[in-house]
Amino acid sequence: MYLSNTYGLPAKLFISDGNSHDTLLSKEGTTQGDTTAMPMYACGLMPLANSLRNIENSLDDELFQILYADDAGGGGTLAIIEKWWSKVKEKGPGYGYYPEPSKSWLVVKEDKQERAKELFPDVNITTVGHRYLGSFIGSEDGMKEWVKNEVKTWVEEIEQLSDIARNEPQLAYSAYTIGLSKKWNYLLRTTPGIATELEPIEKAIREKFLPAITGQPFIPDTLRSIMALPTRMGGLGVENPCHMADLEYQNSLKATEELQKAIQKQDVEYIPNPETEKAIALSIKTGKANYHKECREKIVQSIKPREARNLDLLSEKGASTWLTCLPLESLKLTLNRQEFFDSISARYDLPLVGQPRATQCVCGEENSIDHSMSCKRGGFVAVRHDCVRDFLTAELDKVCYDTKAEPHLLEVRRAKLPPGTITEDGARLDIRTRGFWGPMDCTYFDVRVFNPRAQSNETQDIPQTYIKHEEGKKKNYLHRILEVEKASFTPLVMSTTGGLGQEFSRTLKQLATKKSRKTGYTYQECIRYLRVRLSFSMVRSITCSIRGYRGKNKNDGSSSDLYHTY
Repeated sequence: MYLSNTYGLPAKLFISDGNSHDTLLSKEGTTQGDTTAMPMYACGLMPLANSLRNIENSLDDELFQILYADDAGGGGTLAIIEKWWSKVKEKGPGYGYYPEPSKSWLVVKEDKQERAKELFPDVNITTVGHRYLGSFIGSEDGMKEWVKNEVKTWVEEIEQLSDIARNEPQLAYSAYTIGLSKKWNYLLRTTPGIATELEPIEKAIREKFLPAITGQPFIPDTLRSIMALPTRMGGLGVENPCHMADLEYQNSLKATEELQKAIQKQDVEYIPNPETEKAIALSIKTGKANYHKECREKIVQSIKPREARNLDLLSEKGASTWLTCLPLESLKLTLNRQEFFDSISARYDLPLVGQPRATQCVCGEENSIDHSMSCKRGGFVAVRHDCVRDFLTAELDKVCYDTKAEPHLLEVRRAKLPPGTITEDGARLDIRTRGFWGPMDCTYFDVRVFNPRAQSNETQDIPQTYIKHEEGKKKNYLHRILEVEKASFTPLVMSTTGGLGQEFSRTLKQLATKKSRKTGYTYQECIRYLRVRLSFSMVRSITCSIRGYRGKNKNDGSSSDLYHTY
């Protein structure tokens, strides 16, 4: 039996869509592609660490050592460190650990530098400090200079990503939130007092990256604050690193408090308490949520009521799902440059950029984004509805039986139904299926997609708006379905911003449960998939409404494309 260190060669990372795959060669270390890397290191390092403890020293010479993966570090007086280093070189190769003096650094005070050179002739020596495990050990000036160099590199990467964003804003946004921003997030957690040094990053984000992914020439203060909020609160999740530095560092101290004590005591074993860790994690999560909540409340107090209501709409569950998923072509989750710009403009009520649009719609109304969501010219209101209906029909057909789109209802004949019930022959609902709520139950669904920013809705409380539309559907069809069809009826109400009514949410959860049982995927994976697909259906319908062809202007007979497109 033996262990092989895969660090010697780049690790292969496989990216697959289920049908085919691509391979990336990772040189970031074995942990990037080898899940057995850390146990492998532990097998070799624990015996080595124990042997290094047996160093003769006086009571005043206390040794502190830390071994993490292939990095070994020791702290103490020069005398004890000299003994420790000699033993590392002696014992290390026997455990598969080969120290390299040319890559090793000793951080000492200035008055100890000459003595250090005598004791460690083959090791790099500095009085300023040096990088260690992604952070810095040394003087404050040395730390700030090192951070400055790191920040300079990250600013260059932000600028490169901004260049990409001008053609592929969705791809650049995803790369930033999932990848690039994590680089300095680790620094925030491990290095104190660096908020001021991070200002060049924030400047690059605000002046280059955000304009590149939104198409807007300038990002005002309030909009920048909104975009710094998590997507679940209506933002973009593009945080200001200067504002997060102190909070992230304090959270890191709290999360590693027990580990710090174990290191300081040089305990041979550290066995974390799951309950304690869970409580700390919850405390950190709650504290961060409260911080963002306070930021959001300050924003709401500084903006107009209509803008505050829009922020509430964007904070609904499902309203921002399209922003948080990977832009995978295989799942048709990609948007082109114009579609992404238009989606962001519609999200924050910003001026549209890109292709020119007429100032007046072909129906004669002002050509605004809100009007685009409600204008029936061009059939885009119906298309929006049909996208949701067709997606749900396809998903229901996979987990239920006898699923049909737009089924005709039975004739009412002599049935006595309440006023307001639609009784005409030939009436149809959107979807019928069997086995959804119960094994043999027949269920009818009817979809309604409404614009919450329309004049008929914008003065109402948001939850009440969903209830109003659900009650309207029930008034029209519930009693007919119960009395004539002997089935159940569920209205599915969705807003153009991506929010769902209570009945729709309950239906989606039941659909995810049935899909999980059918496919073997977890419930979380299934509900995530359904929300993403619904969210993208709505985003595409919005961009289609904004730019879609609506016909000629009947007033002047013009055939100009400016009148044809929105």
